[in-house]
Amino acid sequence: MDYDPGRWCREHKGILILALAAVLMTAYYAFPFLDGIILGSVFAYVGRPIRDRFGKRRSLGSLVAAICVVVPIFLMLGLGTLEVAGQIIALAKNQEALRSWLGILMQQTAVDIPLWAKESLTTGLENAFGLIAPLAASIPILQIGRVASLGIINFLISFPICYFILLDGESFVGSMISLLPEGEMRVLERYMERIDRILSGIFIGTVYTSIVGSLIAAVIFYLFGIPRPIALASIVFIAGMVPVLTSWAVIVPLAAYRYFTVGPEGALFFLVISSTLIYLPSELFIRPYIVSTRSSLHPLLVMLSFFGGALVAGIGGFFLAPAVIGAINGIYQVRREEMALDKDLK
Repeated sequence: MDYDPGRWCREHKGILILALAAVLMTAYYAFPFLDGIILGSVFAYVGRPIRDRFGKRRSLGSLVAAICVVVPIFLMLGLGTLEVAGQIIALAKNQEALRSWLGILMQQTAVDIPLWAKESLTTGLENAFGLIAPLAASIPILQIGRVASLGIINFLISFPICYFILLDGESFVGSMISLLPEGEMRVLERYMERIDRILSGIFIGTVYTSIVGSLIAAVIFYLFGIPRPIALASIVFIAGMVPVLTSWAVIVPLAAYRYFTVGPEGALFFLVISSTLIYLPSELFIRPYIVSTRSSLHPLLVMLSFFGGALVAGIGGFFLAPAVIGAINGIYQVRREEMALDKDLK
């Protein structure tokens, strides 16, 4: 007898209603931890090549992969966030001292620029800090603590989620697909394989690029005596996640900072060294190799999805939007191939 989905649903209507209610309740209670769930899923993609190197020792490989991916990111972003928060608090409490420091910095600049330009630049910086400082001071401390606590909890949750997805995720998806009729199961597997390959290219390429770039950046910034190297390295990590933006979004402003503090030679030397050691390995070797072999998405489309997702839904949206775009693109590619095959057969 042929499989009739409509008849099966009518016969098991009560079970489907209970299952739907259970899914909705689970989603409701898990919603505050959505960022952690999404992060854990992304980290699982990133850690899968590491896990596969352990062969049949899947449990050990999953644990090592989760540690190798989550711990460096947690340390980099966590320490960077603490430094940024400390700077914001200091900015809110010491506005006058900051204005004085800006004036002294501009007077002692190593670059000979006209007096009117120095005065205009100093006034502009003071006005900018004068606008930012009251806004920073007006943020409720309790709200900051709540957001920070929820962010830490979500990041901690991402570790076990990453581990269990690496350990049992593929078998769980396979068991769900096996419930479908054989014809539909084969079609769905074809679509999922293409989507999986695209998402692997997006997440593995971007995260590996960002980790390598931020770790090198922390060392370079420390050796050059750049203030707050860990905080700036965490910004390099975030910037490296977005194609086109990359680490130059941090390197170029820092080169301008050194131009005014140590002169053009020091700025040029810093720009050359930083670009060679931070930008070139990640952007010209790691990202192109991984993304080109696994994903076929245009970099501009990936960039817009990262930015749009972050603006709409924060951290979770930052990773979820590219996944949605990648899934849509995978479905489109497979469907186009099927239509071309049907056309050739006719």
